[in-house]
Amino acid sequence: MNKGKTFRGFCRGLVFFALLLLCIYGASRLLMDKKSLYYKSEFFNSGTDFDILFFGSSHMHEGIDPVYLWENYGISSYNLASSGESMTMSYYVAAEALEDYNPKAIVIDSFKIEDKEDTIGEGYGFVHETIDALPFNKNKIEAIKYASRFFDGGALAFLSNIYAYHARFSSLTENDFTNYINYDKGAYIMTSICKVERPKELTRETTELGNGDGVLAYKRLLNLCNEKGVKCILVNIPASEAANDLDSQRLNNALMEYTKENGGDAINFNYLIDEIGIDYEHDFGDSSHLNFMGANKTADYLADYLIKNYNLEDRREDESYSAIWTSDLKKWEKQKIKMLSEKTEAVSYLFGADDENFRVELYIKDMDTISNQYGLDFCIEEMGLEPVETGNDILKGFDMKVVVRNKEDNTWLAEQYFSLKDSSE
Repeated sequence: MNKGKTFRGFCRGLVFFALLLLCIYGASRLLMDKKSLYYKSEFFNSGTDFDILFFGSSHMHEGIDPVYLWENYGISSYNLASSGESMTMSYYVAAEALEDYNPKAIVIDSFKIEDKEDTIGEGYGFVHETIDALPFNKNKIEAIKYASRFFDGGALAFLSNIYAYHARFSSLTENDFTNYINYDKGAYIMTSICKVERPKELTRETTELGNGDGVLAYKRLLNLCNEKGVKCILVNIPASEAANDLDSQRLNNALMEYTKENGGDAINFNYLIDEIGIDYEHDFGDSSHLNFMGANKTADYLADYLIKNYNLEDRREDESYSAIWTSDLKKWEKQKIKMLSEKTEAVSYLFGADDENFRVELYIKDMDTISNQYGLDFCIEEMGLEPVETGNDILKGFDMKVVVRNKEDNTWLAEQYFSLKDSSE
């Protein structure tokens, strides 16, 4: 046998196998939904520490903005919550975060702490959003083992992006081809306005805690915090009437009592809505989640509470923190401009451009059409804008045009056109 030919054949096979693996990896990376990497990867690769970490589902994800806490209070924090995230999955994210970080406190929302066996009622896309950015170690493996019980694909649904996302070819975007990182420190803060019902009935009653997956996972998290000397603060983010049925309230009250009895802390924001100043006509972005105005009011109360009770320092004068935050805030400002192209609703676009470094110009065909969209008149007044009535030469057949410029040098940054049709039509 020709040993040279055998060796060359082996090498060709090895190269083919390596290229095949590379192609599979590339396809897997391209097809995966990037939400987890987008929101969490900066945390796991951060060059700074955090005094406060936030966990939970979408109520927390959209309810607390770390950038706002930094700019107004010098609090260094990160939001590690995810949409649709069950308490059990939050436990694994928190356990991983506490491997490398030693915050003064973690804050977790109680909305998804359920007292029943099956705590994952969402599609596996929500689970991917929770765990994909986690390093592949014990916590991620345990999270996959738990989640795989609820899906036909089992562990393969979370180990293989090709299995999970093979249908995404038709919905790939520019972001799928870039290392897209969220510089709002993990949060997704809404800039839209939705009128919701104020909770009509609140109870101080409690219920007996059972052994449901969510309750057990929360107890594990509380024990973990006690072991590591990190305070666990259970909160109930302000919500609409739909998220406040009496059974959920009784469970939440019982969890808060348990937390205080076992070394933690608890704040029920739904009992403080008047003190916080929540406006149910303008402070929600959809039927159950706060927008940036409601989130900032909640953050103001929480920041004051944390500073008074946990001796938090203002890190803005600390160069080891401020240098990184300043750099990231510049990136976040550029990112906000890019995100405007994704906002197709006028109020959301305008509030999305509400930044001290931006100047907003508003052109409109007929001032009377402002009332056609809920909250638009409120938005214009809040931002101090002065709409200019104009014609089709500028509006190009639309009802309204928004131009965003750099306030310092007046350079153009972004623009968008809008139709303001009567919502009753």
